Amino acid sequence: AGFAADPALHGAGYAVFVGGAADAAALEALKAQVAAAVPGVTLTPVDASLGYAVLRRELAGTAAVDAAAFGGGAKLWAEPAGGAASGIKVDERYDRAYRGGIEVSVYNGKLAVVNELPFQEYLYSVLGSELGASWPAEALKAQAVAARTYALKQGMKYGIAHISDTTTDQAYKGVSVEFPTALEAVKATEGEVLTYGGSLIDPLYYSNAGGKTAESTEVWGNAVPYLKSASSPDEGAQNGKKTWYKIVTPSGRMGYIRSDYAQATGEKNPAGLPYYEGNTTGTNVRGAPYVDDTANPSLFTVDIGDRFVVIGEAVESNAYAWIRGPFDSAKLKEKLGSQVSGSITSLEVTSRGASGRATAVSVNGQPVKAAYPDSLRGLLGGLPSTRFEIEETGRYTIQGAEGTVRTRTPGSSPVYIAGGTAAPRKSDAEAPLFVMNGAGQVRAATDDAQFIFKGTGFGHGLGMSQWGAKGYAEQGLDYRAILRTYYTGAEITRP
Repeated sequence: AGFAADPALHGAGYAVFVGGAADAAALEALKAQVAAAVPGVTLTPVDASLGYAVLRRELAGTAAVDAAAFGGGAKLWAEPAGGAASGIKVDERYDRAYRGGIEVSVYNGKLAVVNELPFQEYLYSVLGSELGASWPAEALKAQAVAARTYALKQGMKYGIAHISDTTTDQAYKGVSVEFPTALEAVKATEGEVLTYGGSLIDPLYYSNAGGKTAESTEVWGNAVPYLKSASSPDEGAQNGKKTWYKIVTPSGRMGYIRSDYAQATGEKNPAGLPYYEGNTTGTNVRGAPYVDDTANPSLFTVDIGDRFVVIGEAVESNAYAWIRGPFDSAKLKEKLGSQVSGSITSLEVTSRGASGRATAVSVNGQPVKAAYPDSLRGLLGGLPSTRFEIEETGRYTIQGAEGTVRTRTPGSSPVYIAGGTAAPRKSDAEAPLFVMNGAGQVRAATDDAQFIFKGTGFGHGLGMSQWGAKGYAEQGLDYRAILRTYYTGAEITRP
């Protein structure tokens, strides 16, 4: 008769849904039109207390697709047509395939997509998402026990699901990341969990401790008996990373260039620092030694034959050791927001915890307000960890004749340098000064306040370091010894 209608599952049987009016008045008008066109057909309102599902063809852009409309508490279930081994693919979000099946429902007024599968099989993908196939078996087993405990500890955290698929909880990327040794590690530790005082612990873990794990007070501010500071062999994260040179061009521009894009000339400047030159056209020079076009964009480029002085070097920033910055006053104010009025002239760590992590920081002599110590990472622009030192390039001390000492800070009167027959030169932003200490180390001494963060570690630092677990496994420790190192006093049990 020309009216839009769809077959539907409604409650325990089939029905035909007609229309889809936007309000009651339009629905009544539709009923009258249908009654006139199709005598004998009686239309009744959909019983909203009964679940329903309608499958209809709809347009997605220019393509026709099968679409499901459902409500009244109904849930849709999908499983792999080719058997469990093939996985079931969810196009939205990440375009990944998963073991088990997919439940689709409405929860709190929003679409909810839940992957339901056997617990052991969930852990296969967690290990594949968190660690690599080349990692030692004992590190994989330690991760399996920690991940199992973590998931069980959450309970029905999300009301209709136990756990999420991101690092808000644990990374879970589906079947594509699974590998055989991960499955073996899960099976070898089947049922094993970490407990303290007879209850499941919160088995926190993260990428890298930077050499030492944190006390819980350094991160949350409160004490947890099984989260103590411990040594951690995390250095493996920087194995194979390239060296980057910190360079200064004749015009005074500075930054980091990867070492394989520069070559020594064999010459040195009067200060004894080596001259290098570019060996590739259009090589990017960055503020810190790593590639990230958003967080660490190119400052300038050098070409073949361009000369520069190398004033230092660093391993490419990685999960173990890293450099961030330099950040000027405006950039830091953008991160700290309303906590700062006026320009930032000083930033310093005023308190550290047992592992050396910063637990308090002051700006212009005033404490930075943080909800808990680890939140300093976010307040300072998303630093990898709180195990860092701050280098202020706008602050330095000058020793003069007869023992006079002057500390230069941003806002102080300018510094002039005199030498030989040349006229004294004033420091400025375009041509900063460089200072050398007794050990021959050189750094910039800028007129304005700039801050460089140099640190180790990646993550909050509580519990197990994944790179540390790898390091201990390579030293010969088994997974039980690894777990006991990172979770002091915890027991490995099989309920």
